[in-house]
Amino acid sequence: MERSGSQKALLVISIIEIVFGVLGIIAGIAGFAAGGMVGIAGSEAAAEAGVTAEQASLAAGAFSLISGIILLTSVVSIVEGVLGIRAANDASKIMPVWILAIIALVAAAISIIASLVNGSFQASSLVTLAIDGAMFWIANNIKNQN
Repeated sequence: MERSGSQKALLVISIIEIVFGVLGIIAGIAGFAAGGMVGIAGSEAAAEAGVTAEQASLAAGAFSLISGIILLTSVVSIVEGVLGIRAANDASKIMPVWILAIIALVAAAISIIASLVNGSFQASSLVTLAIDGAMFWIANNIKNQN
């Protein structure tokens, strides 16, 4: 069966989602390692710099929290990519992709709003929003074709 243009685009976006998901997992694991290093190395060096053990512990906890969020969103990206590839091959299996695309799009928008409020906005957030928006738009096109 010949794939429609939307299915071909879904295949490409799904592969991109999987690649970003794998990179995110690597970053999340590195973040956990860095958080542990902050906790270990921070004790002696932090005392010399006037940082309390409580502040060093808070920094290590923040690293761990951020790393956990990165890991969670990366796993969602991988699942969305795998389901997208499946739907690119069989358009009748688009609903799980459509639902995950909505969730990812909302999460990306919330992330951008939170980063603007915190003053830590990064351009990569817009890339994530664009990819999630494209995934939703393509999934919606395929859903409406069926």
